[in-house]
Amino acid sequence: MIRHLAPRPLAFAAGLLAGALAVTAQPAAATEILFRNFSPASAAMGPPANAYGVKLDEITSVTLGPDQAVKFVPLPGVPAIPAAFGGNIVSAVAAGAAGGGFDAAYNSGSELNKAWGFIVNSGVPFGPTYDEFMGFLYGRSPESGLTGLELVQEVLDLNNRNVVVFPIVANAEQLSGYFFEPVGDVRGMRGIGLEGLCQRSWTFRYLPPGENVLGQACDNLVASGKIPAKNIKFIAAIPGGGSLVNAVKTGQLQGFEFATPLDDVSTLFNTVDNPGTVGVRYVHLPGWQQQFLVTWMIVNKQVWNGLTPAQQLLAKSVARDHVVSTYGENLRQQGAALDFILNANKADADPANDMVLVDWPKKDQELLRDATIQFLTKRADDATLSAGDRADFVRILEAFRKYVRASDLYWDHRQVPTHLRFSDWTNSLGECWEARCRTEGSCGQ
Repeated sequence: MIRHLAPRPLAFAAGLLAGALAVTAQPAAATEILFRNFSPASAAMGPPANAYGVKLDEITSVTLGPDQAVKFVPLPGVPAIPAAFGGNIVSAVAAGAAGGGFDAAYNSGSELNKAWGFIVNSGVPFGPTYDEFMGFLYGRSPESGLTGLELVQEVLDLNNRNVVVFPIVANAEQLSGYFFEPVGDVRGMRGIGLEGLCQRSWTFRYLPPGENVLGQACDNLVASGKIPAKNIKFIAAIPGGGSLVNAVKTGQLQGFEFATPLDDVSTLFNTVDNPGTVGVRYVHLPGWQQQFLVTWMIVNKQVWNGLTPAQQLLAKSVARDHVVSTYGENLRQQGAALDFILNANKADADPANDMVLVDWPKKDQELLRDATIQFLTKRADDATLSAGDRADFVRILEAFRKYVRASDLYWDHRQVPTHLRFSDWTNSLGECWEARCRTEGSCGQ
């Protein structure tokens, strides 16, 4: 729903300004756009999305005047997508509140389209990092003359989707699985590896494309004779909307990934039970399945067209600023959040529920990378997708491929290996920069 608010008190020049605005046919009142927030309880996603609306209100009020301010305001809770739209949030926004849907919605980028949305949500597994993806999203292709963001909008427009979309929040790498056993080796226990994981009779909540890639990697191990059968299976959501931790406790799940450490603290470690107390105490990195997350605002096109060009420009400009600032604020908190997770159950003196950090073995990551390539190639011919969606997937993926190809030589050589950064650094008092010194006693050990 879009609402025009009564003008706020203005200074001496208010009358002259109002006359000027009337001549240019601009709205005479500040504007509120009500939006559906898909994750209000998830610390790194929902609250930052709400903060975008506040920031836009402040900036448009200062730059355009209080009576020209624009504010995106969250609807209470998480209103259900009306059944008429078949669970499709883009269709619900395309209809607008007047058509029984929503005037705007903040949502995962994967929901922009089931065929290709994951590319602009979190890239592809083992693909570009957040900063590299920003080059694709906001940089202009010399071939098409479009930015990645403009390409997404053009694809939606060509399909008459009747929405305007732009990212507003970004956050860092996700954790890649809470399991009953470690995939990689940990102190005192040998890891089961990808081969062992694929043979466990476990049900996972592991969303696409990570789910697809993990399943494909297991299929490859069966086809090559490395394992006799793939026994894992996946579910998209917990029946009845229950918690992931409770689903493990009741036997519905035996493993899952959710989000970043910050999100996991706010949603998995917020009750008496947590992953460790229900048995899935081995938490894995790297976040190969989702190396960043870019989440989007979806706005009904008629609502969007009701804004002035200046309001539209500022809405997108503030959104771009917010993608940068939310990523920075999100990343700043992840170390403390991971530390909280790893120490969550140590006070109870029961080592059986202590959280343990696990690395996926390099050889298994290589198998998952190979499976990613297969998944992307197969998707272009996936008969479960419409011909139009497949064509759009190929167009977006090909633009992504060309961007990576042009940049990869630099990416391969630009970064200092992570394990060398800050290694053995100390300040003038001999205090270490690295957290490991806290437990190992001194730098370099």
